Amino acid sequence: MNTSQGTSSKLSAAQALTVGRFVALAFCRADILFQVSEDGIIKFCSGPSQKLFGKSESELIGENFLDLVNESDRNIVSELFASDKKDARIDDFLIRANSIGGAEKDVSVSGYRVPDFENDFFLALKVAPKMVVPAGRRPEDRDTVSGVMAGEAFVDVAAQRIKSFEASGGKPKVSMLNIGDLAEAGIEAGSREEREIMSAIGDILNAESLGGDTAGRIDDENFSLVHSEDVSAVSLSAMVSEALSKTSTNASRLMPKVATMDASSSGMDDKQLAKAMLFSLQEFTREGGEMPDGNLATALERGLEENVKSMESFKNICLDGSFDLVYMPVCRLSDGTIHHYEALTRFRETPGESPFRLLTLAEETGMISEFDLLVAERAIQCVNAARERGPCTPVAINVSGHSISNAEFCESLAGLLDVHFGIENFISLEITESAEIIDLEGVNSAIQIFRRKGFKVALDDFGAGAASFDYLNSFDVDTVKFDGPVVKRAIATRKGKAFLASMATLCHEIDVETIAEMVEDSTRADFLRLCGIELGQGWYFGKPMPESEAFPGAEAAAPAPQPAAAKPVAPKTTERPLSLMERLNAGQV
Repeated sequence: MNTSQGTSSKLSAAQALTVGRFVALAFCRADILFQVSEDGIIKFCSGPSQKLFGKSESELIGENFLDLVNESDRNIVSELFASDKKDARIDDFLIRANSIGGAEKDVSVSGYRVPDFENDFFLALKVAPKMVVPAGRRPEDRDTVSGVMAGEAFVDVAAQRIKSFEASGGKPKVSMLNIGDLAEAGIEAGSREEREIMSAIGDILNAESLGGDTAGRIDDENFSLVHSEDVSAVSLSAMVSEALSKTSTNASRLMPKVATMDASSSGMDDKQLAKAMLFSLQEFTREGGEMPDGNLATALERGLEENVKSMESFKNICLDGSFDLVYMPVCRLSDGTIHHYEALTRFRETPGESPFRLLTLAEETGMISEFDLLVAERAIQCVNAARERGPCTPVAINVSGHSISNAEFCESLAGLLDVHFGIENFISLEITESAEIIDLEGVNSAIQIFRRKGFKVALDDFGAGAASFDYLNSFDVDTVKFDGPVVKRAIATRKGKAFLASMATLCHEIDVETIAEMVEDSTRADFLRLCGIELGQGWYFGKPMPESEAFPGAEAAAPAPQPAAAKPVAPKTTERPLSLMERLNAGQV
């Protein structure tokens, strides 16, 4: 302990032993201990401060604790300290500290305000492991255009900061912003005008959020932020409207909608809180800028009820085959001719709605494998019927990461494909990354079974996350499809273009074909071709079309029964860490 405080000499031997034990116990959880006054001045320090900060314990006494915190995190730490709650707590809050030589060091801060000690904060700092990269700090966690966090990272970080801010005595709020339809206002995607608009919005939302960095972009026109009760929906709307009016004439036509709700955790853990955040964001975007009723706790209840109903609906879809396939062209960028179609699912009960959420939910309940087999059989029926009439365009069918990880599914799919002679020339597999793949070696073995049978295999959503590179390194595949947002960033930034072009070159060197999503116009098609991408998919080449248009002369497919060659696929029960997308979209809590 720091004997310069003059306290240990006044203690009896028994008292000193007791104090020593408490300090030893404290160091089981921490590297350095601090006592900090209400105004941030360090009163006591114990631990290897010289090694971390380059100053001895006695030298740190009298300094402001915030001076040890990296500038990027001072605002959020100040807000945690500012609470007037007498028993305010800080629980394992990760910040960046200013270490020796100007280096940044990730440290976890825990603490408690003790009324009996002049409301001082007693803090325990623990240096975080080097391999930990917190959510919100990875390159893929940041929306490079607006400067706020990307949607998934935002939800994760927001949940943590809501809990920390509330524990310290604050009253967190969450606001959601809808800026309206950019295309209707005449603002072109990827244009300089759009970048300026997004940058202006991002600056405002970051500045008004907790710690100056608890804001996120949910999609093209929806944003969210967590803030204190001092920030109102009215003030946010006014600031955004003023910024838009100064950006451009087109931007002034946008009509921002801001809605705010109580973000109290109401006893929810981090996982439940993140899920509640997602449910609220989904309701807001689905309703075009209308805030759902209640608070995050009621949003969680509504979301879970909705998930139960959704899975009942999905069970019925699998039983009666009440879905259709539509076919989206994938074309050669060199001349615009169709290379193949991608088969996409549309549910008859929810026409016009994207099936993504329901399919993701189905992955976590183990039902997606059965549905993937139904889709495969429906696509095979379509292709075989087209082959009988004449030349047939090949079709790629989606196989979820969950399904390709399931040995029973792979056996069932292989059995289904084997009974159709020559089908390998007309059917390929596209593995989606909506579920994280853990057993890389096992999945690659499964992929090679299909490739040896003559089926081409593609990786979908490539570049969307860090796992993409592990997959490319671990899997021997024929094709990768670059994720739409990756393509969009490549158009918008010099760094994005360099990334896309370099990845295309790498793929060519290892004999992997490349596809790009979100090809919306000729300018983007030319850009991607110059980057070395071979194939493109997007509305420039055509929207998803029914079977009768993709394969002239075809009749609408009847509801498909369970494939005769397919055995029921048991859900995969191997425990593994849930990915962020799984935590947010799955119905489990």
